[in-house]
Amino acid sequence: MKNAKNKGTRERGNQKTLSLRCVASAMAIFALAVPAPGTAQENGGAVFAVSDGRGNIQLLWFPPASQWPAGGWSVSDTSGNVLVPHVAMGDAAALSALPIEDADTIKRLPDVLGKPQSNEKQQRNFTNLLGLRAFSDLDFARALGLYATLANVSAGARAYTIQGLDAQGSPTGLKLVSQPVDASQATALPPSPDGVQAKVDENGVSLSWNPPAENRALPAILCVVERNGSSISVKPFVVGTQWNPKLSLVVDRSAPPNTAVAYKIYTVDAFGRRSPPSSIRIFFPDFRALAPPAAVEAAGSPGKIVVTWTAGQKPNLAGYVVERSFMPNGPWETLMTQALPPGTGQYEDDNLRGGTTYFYRVRAVGPRGDLGPPSFAASAIPSNPGAPPAVTGLAADAGETRVRLTWTAVSFPVAGYFVERNTATHSEPGAAAAANWVRLNPHVNPEPQYDDYIGIASGVTLQYRVLAVALDNAEGPPSSLVQVTLPDRSLPGEPTITSVSGAGGKVVLTFEPAAPEERTAQFLVLRSGTTTDPGVVLGDPLPANARQYVDQYVSPDENYFYRLVAVDAKGDRSDVTEPVIVRVGATAIPRPAPPVLRAATAPATGITLQFAQAPAGLSAVVDRQDAANSGWTRVAGPIDGTTASDYPPPNNAQVRYRIVYVAPNGETGEPSDAVTVPASGSTTPAPAH
Repeated sequence: MKNAKNKGTRERGNQKTLSLRCVASAMAIFALAVPAPGTAQENGGAVFAVSDGRGNIQLLWFPPASQWPAGGWSVSDTSGNVLVPHVAMGDAAALSALPIEDADTIKRLPDVLGKPQSNEKQQRNFTNLLGLRAFSDLDFARALGLYATLANVSAGARAYTIQGLDAQGSPTGLKLVSQPVDASQATALPPSPDGVQAKVDENGVSLSWNPPAENRALPAILCVVERNGSSISVKPFVVGTQWNPKLSLVVDRSAPPNTAVAYKIYTVDAFGRRSPPSSIRIFFPDFRALAPPAAVEAAGSPGKIVVTWTAGQKPNLAGYVVERSFMPNGPWETLMTQALPPGTGQYEDDNLRGGTTYFYRVRAVGPRGDLGPPSFAASAIPSNPGAPPAVTGLAADAGETRVRLTWTAVSFPVAGYFVERNTATHSEPGAAAAANWVRLNPHVNPEPQYDDYIGIASGVTLQYRVLAVALDNAEGPPSSLVQVTLPDRSLPGEPTITSVSGAGGKVVLTFEPAAPEERTAQFLVLRSGTTTDPGVVLGDPLPANARQYVDQYVSPDENYFYRLVAVDAKGDRSDVTEPVIVRVGATAIPRPAPPVLRAATAPATGITLQFAQAPAGLSAVVDRQDAANSGWTRVAGPIDGTTASDYPPPNNAQVRYRIVYVAPNGETGEPSDAVTVPASGSTTPAPAH
């Protein structure tokens, strides 16, 4: 039922595609039509002319959708000679060549075309389909009054005018002009189909080829397909002017099965003239004989599986092949080099691994060795003849965070190994421990190696054993034990910051080590500017007996984050403490003593100042005041030393110097008393207040 439904859906889809292609083909014909030079022709009309080279001309035309003349047509040449005075729709002789349904349709057309249409698009599609029918069936075109033949036409290129006539036989404004054609020169036939390809499936033989190059003078939208010398259809196929060459244009659903068929494909123009043929041969199998067998089943037993199916009775069935896979969707391997006889309905597959799932499918074989589609897959699991042996050669290698176990692979088809661990209650290797075994791997490990990631475990003794597991899940006996004792790798405890102060422009931390205190050998102090930044280590590690840390190198009004880390004698570190935040208070900047001035002659004439060392966390700057300028100018600093020089001082001026302490944030304290250098340049400056 499902296949029938799908087939019906495909056929409806093909009919819809064909209808759309028909409309598109008709529109393409009229769009491609090229007016003769110097003429005006409404878009949508078309006229085509061909010559047989022996004085005979055929004309085929179609009017625009909105200008179908009521009185028919006349045909004249470029000289104005009327060659056919009247070509009318519904000629009795022409109608007699049509089926009754077509003849009745044409008889009703004048009334239909004469009525005003409310739906312009519907009318245009209707007339386009009429045109398509006319361009694919000359008898229909003749009955529509859209076809004429001219005999005994003299040589020379001429264009032909199709003149529309009203009901009284008078010319209307509608003219269709053909391209020039010479009655003594045969019009070229349409090109042969190019790139013909054929494919076979259960629906028949699908034929495809490339669309032809555009021909505005005479587009060809038809084709004829012959199989073994006979046409496969009563009338040509409508294929249009453009299509996707990857899609099938024609499907031969009546090809004889199990036969090599030869096809000839012709392009056909609107006048029924065929191109030279393009040929292709292909073998069409008997797809009914190649249909897969029904009721494929598989049953497992120790070491083997029996596959059964219902054998068919078909004339072109040559036998069956059985395929096997370890997965339901393949890849598949064929189990025999010769097809089983057509009456066979069973196959036995032996020497299999127990516990493994095997999938089987069956395919029919044709007389030429063609394989049909596979059947649905059937699966089965054979059993094993016994359990696997005990694992030997178990060894353990303990690392920092894992224990690697290795052993000798068993000589038995196994799925893998289970590894079990026990925390030993004594240190006797191989001795029986308490029944506290934990299976470490939920799924079997296929290789003879396993890594037990124990993390930072220390001071414990672990025992391991391994069991082999067969493919049918049967477990072998456990191996001998292997024992591992891990060294003590515990870390020192995290210290505790008990208080923090930022008064007086410095930070004071007090802290305590974790118990037991003897595990801590050193402390590391970390400082950062944010809570997310772990910070950097300040200075050298603190000794184990340290309980306080003072940080002088801080700036007032700044926030700092401090953390502590304990370090044991092995160099292992504790976790970092949570950060504590402290804001540094302002530093009281003292007033410096006045500087001592001395005259200097080298390396140049100037003044050398000597002053006291600035307190920790502060720097000194030197200011100068000229007698002519009441303001102070900084001439040196910030300075961490005790001397400064001024080269050269202003001449003929009395100069004063002072010292000011400045903090890292730029804050300055009260300046020292000023010391004056006399204007005479004395080398013994006198203090000034």
